[in-house]
Amino acid sequence: MTLSAALFARPLVWLALVGAAALGCDRPGRAAGTAPAPPSAAPAPALEIAAPAADGGAPPAAPLADAAAPPAGPAPLRADAPLVELPVEGFASAVVSVPIGATARRPVLIASHGNYDRPEWQCEVWRGIAGDGVFILCPRGVARRDSPTASDVRFTYESNARLEQELDAGLAALRARFPEHMDPGPALYTGFSLGAIMGSAIAARRAALFPRLVLVEGGHDKWTPGAAKAFAEGGGQRVLFVCAQAGCGAAAASAAKRLEKAGVLTRVVRSQEAGHRYDGPVAEETKRALGWAVEGDARFDAR
Repeated sequence: MTLSAALFARPLVWLALVGAAALGCDRPGRAAGTAPAPPSAAPAPALEIAAPAADGGAPPAAPLADAAAPPAGPAPLRADAPLVELPVEGFASAVVSVPIGATARRPVLIASHGNYDRPEWQCEVWRGIAGDGVFILCPRGVARRDSPTASDVRFTYESNARLEQELDAGLAALRARFPEHMDPGPALYTGFSLGAIMGSAIAARRAALFPRLVLVEGGHDKWTPGAAKAFAEGGGQRVLFVCAQAGCGAAAASAAKRLEKAGVLTRVVRSQEAGHRYDGPVAEETKRALGWAVEGDARFDAR
């Protein structure tokens, strides 16, 4: 190219650049980009150029893409049977009534048995009382040497301190077994006879974990003014006493007064005279009153 041709071409390039810039400035601006699509979703549609506003102001913003759908809940809980055996580190295996088919987190109900008793029996009775929409954890305790036969072993609990450790270990095992289905919040503690007696002592110092109690045929004598105060100050909320004998009913009424004075809601219900038991008419009375014990706890309402 000659020198004169080069000099002539340079102004033409400059004019072309200016023209392109001018055309770009006349275009309306693009709207803000849409949110990223959720994983595995189809690619987002191309952005549209917004039309200028009628009054000459800024163009309206394009609507944002729909928010990503919430993550799906856990798959339905599966189990071979309503009652399953749960290995517990450091203790004998527990028995658990599981909410088969649950697709959301479900709360835990502790069911501690009496002396010379079996966790299987507690879980069976409490499944009939509370239904199949919650986890029912039944700690085993230790075998009694005077059990009827090798095939009919009965169990007891060594102490409330040891039972407390077994409960902690059992809850940890349940959480590990059903991590997507077990609700990690406070548990509803229920106990019969020895289980009620030891549970009262545990709850007085662990009210945040066991703020609501159902004590069947036992546990009333442990509620001294100091224990009631500790339970209330620790977050204790409600105590339901269930009795099938006149003596239990009178003692429970006295304990209820001490708990009420400390600020804990209480209720005492009586079945017909049925002896020292938790099934039959006692279970029926417990079932009728259970709604009061869990009132206000939405986890138990959403069955």
